[in-house]
Amino acid sequence: MRFTWAQHLDAARTIGNVGPANTGTALGLLGIAMLLLLQDLEELA
Repeated sequence: MRFTWAQHLDAARTIGNVGPANTGTALGLLGIAMLLLLQDLEELA
């Protein structure tokens, strides 16, 4: 795994707390975070 579950949650909380001026960047980072989460979950299966 690249990140622990706690680190994935922390990343999601951090991205969720951005202001309206940074929404585009937050969506891009959220996409990357989701890909990493999917890869980590796939390794567990």
